[in-house]
Order: sequence, then structure tokens, then C-alpha cells
Amino acid sequence: TSVTTVAGLGPLIFETSFQAQFLIPMAISVAYGMMIATFITLIALPVFLVMLNRIKVGLNWLWTGKRPTNEEVEPAYIELKSEQLEIDKK
Repeated sequence: TSVTTVAGLGPLIFETSFQAQFLIPMAISVAYGMMIATFITLIALPVFLVMLNRIKVGLNWLWTGKRPTNEEVEPAYIELKSEQLEIDKK
């Protein structure tokens, strides 16, 4: 959808008529905003989360001396594990 939005704004961005001169800055802003938001959402955020997970694994390994799996350092996994222990106690 981001690609089609930017492509749809293309004709307006490259329009040379006098009436379009007032809308071109808005179209450029929307198109660049969509491209940047798509890049952040689809590329930068997943890369950041993977790096954060690897840092957690490394710190946990240094702290305990035992290297955990990638899943073992995630908060959702830790919470699920603690809930399972509570269920097993009952």
C-alpha cells in the first residue's frame, strides 16, 4: 500500500500546472513520510529487535555463565514459563 500511495502521488508531484503548485509540497511530504515510515517499520525496527535480543542473550550469558536460547530471554517466554510453574504447583 505504501508503494501504491507513493506511485499515486507521483503524477501530482511532477505536474507543472499553476493549480498543482499549491499541492506539490503536500504530495512530496506525504510521499517521503510514507517511504520513511515504511522503511522504519519493515527494516529498521526488526533489525533493532534482533540486536536487542542478541544483547540480552550476551548479558545473560555473562551473568549466569550459561548461554540461553534466543527465546529464553524474551519477556513473553519468561511470563509463560512462570505461569506454567504456577499451574503445575496447583
